[in-house]
Amino acid sequence: MQEKKLTTLLEIIKYSANLLSDKGIKDSRLNVELMFCDILKCDRIKLYLDFDKPLQQDEITIFKKMLKRRMLKEPLQYILGKTNFYGYDIILNSKVLIPRQETEILVEKIINDILSSSHEFIRILEIGSGSGCIAVALSGELSKKNIKHRILSIDISEEAIDIARQNADRNNIELSNLEFRKFDFLKESITDIFDYVVSNPPYIPEKDIQSLDDEVRLYEPVNALSDGGEGTAFYSKIFSELADKSRIFLEIGDGRRKYIEDELKKHNIKDYNFCKDYCNIDRVLIIK
Repeated sequence: MQEKKLTTLLEIIKYSANLLSDKGIKDSRLNVELMFCDILKCDRIKLYLDFDKPLQQDEITIFKKMLKRRMLKEPLQYILGKTNFYGYDIILNSKVLIPRQETEILVEKIINDILSSSHEFIRILEIGSGSGCIAVALSGELSKKNIKHRILSIDISEEAIDIARQNADRNNIELSNLEFRKFDFLKESITDIFDYVVSNPPYIPEKDIQSLDDEVRLYEPVNALSDGGEGTAFYSKIFSELADKSRIFLEIGDGRRKYIEDELKKHNIKDYNFCKDYCNIDRVLIIK
């Protein structure tokens, strides 16, 4: 970066946004602004008010490191080490999947279903904790509505469990309401009974991994993206072991409805429906 010629915040933002844009990175200006918001500990409104401000050398040094990582297609959320999900502050690293906006629909659907039920106490199983974003959001929202609940969230990754626990603590989730536990769902059996089962399982077929965008393929944990096969292993086990005991809420991938319906037919499950996301894509499967 040409620090001698670029002295003000606005000049550096414009120049850096162009660098990212040249690398094919979308929303390049927003990316740069969010990096500076993190460095300067301010929101974007304050950032705009300080556009004429000269930057300190240490601030420029930190930014250059961030910019270099972003130019290599590392996701912004990993660079910042955090993201927002359903209004909750979620910390991240490359050991866990980055929460997507469309997954918020999964949370919204299950909360609305719980609100329409007559349960006095709700027991929820989440399969695949990841960052803990789904379980944290569910517990937080249910607590706001004074709904008594207990959530067990399981994941095969100890690193993911550690991040998830940090996010529960970060968002002041009561430990009596939410437990994260290391558990290999594909090899072990669930014996407890739950009112609801929720999951955003690995659903990308292994053969499709190499065709993913670099930001996903190179940086996000592959075991959170794919089951190592056709992308139906988690669905099949959930259908065979849990569908007759609980209400099921699952996220599905773009273009995956046909494959999921084939699995539903194999397990003779008929009472279900699909919900679309903001892009009119089938995104959530509900089994009643």
